[in-house]
Amino acid sequence: MRSAVRRAVVVTGAVVVAGSAAGVAAASARPPVLVFSPAPFDYGQVNVGQTPAPTQVFTLKNTGASATGALTVTLPGSSEFTSTTDTCSSLGPGKSCTVTVQFAPMATGAAGATLTAVGKKRAAIATDALTGTGTVTGTGTPACCIYWANEGETTGTTIGRANLDGTGANQSFITGASEPTGVAVDGGHIYWANRATGTIGRANLDGTGVDQDFITGASSPEGVAVDGSHIYWANNVATGTIGRANLDGRGINEDFITGADDPIGVAVNASHIYWGNVNSIGDANLDGRNADQDFITGVFPEGVAVDASHIYWADADTFSISEANLNGTDVASIAAGNGPTGVAVDASHIYWANAGTSTIGRANLDGTDADQNFITGASFPNGVAVSP
Repeated sequence: MRSAVRRAVVVTGAVVVAGSAAGVAAASARPPVLVFSPAPFDYGQVNVGQTPAPTQVFTLKNTGASATGALTVTLPGSSEFTSTTDTCSSLGPGKSCTVTVQFAPMATGAAGATLTAVGKKRAAIATDALTGTGTVTGTGTPACCIYWANEGETTGTTIGRANLDGTGANQSFITGASEPTGVAVDGGHIYWANRATGTIGRANLDGTGVDQDFITGASSPEGVAVDGSHIYWANNVATGTIGRANLDGRGINEDFITGADDPIGVAVNASHIYWGNVNSIGDANLDGRNADQDFITGVFPEGVAVDASHIYWADADTFSISEANLNGTDVASIAAGNGPTGVAVDASHIYWANAGTSTIGRANLDGTDADQNFITGASFPNGVAVSP
């Protein structure tokens, strides 16, 4: 009698191993199937020694018809990638768990690791390729970049760009936008909201590959945000919504979150999405559930941003840049603005668009050393973003 033969099938993000030859039909009919998302994932350029180091939450889901058994999650590859939280023990059919991975480069250059989950039962396996690049700010060419949407007529409706130190400003970095009112950036692309045409535009980081109609069907979008798996935008209509699509522009859902009040601006972190209403800031889980339109009340946001500890917004009533804790407490104004219409934040600074003076302002995260004219020559800027 011939010995039993085991077979493995490998696909991107998942591997499923069927049973012995005698039971292969039954096993292949009801195997566990593990898939990570987002997959693959690039952390982009991160400064060596940056604090806090960027993290990303990865979801592991069993899309198959049987349980995985005990799960083991490993992260072979560069030691610059570390798992900080792991909620995965075992997964039944349709169930999911999360793993958070931090990228803290110790040297310049590209690095990679493979997030791997292995189930005991039927040897279900999922893998996710992680990449990132270590950089050093202040040596050679300044780190890049700040981006803003020029909604006015002085330069035309364009996307502007400058180095992080404010040098090298190019007000017409990307042309042909249509009343751009929000901009976002990730490790590979720039995105902007075209209010006049109801579209989301996209281009490569060097300004090539411009697609003004990357996503269509939006309703006067004012604000755009991006994370490792999705693009989000605010549909600024009387019964406003927050839209969402996959990073490739597919899977468009204009009603991902409903009930917003003329939303302007949207921001996202590893667990929540935030947006500006007429007199409040709303929030919801990343899957769109548990939406709270009055998460923070008594404010008039014209753009929102978020980091690991605070929510920030440009307040149209007080002409200030304000902040609150991630739980919505301790609301405070930290810097003045000149008709601020957008805000962004990185590990060391907060940036905002001054529509009143056509400038980009900057301050330390606590609001000190504010410079309203950090970048000049913009044209009614409405939205600002900074490289992750």
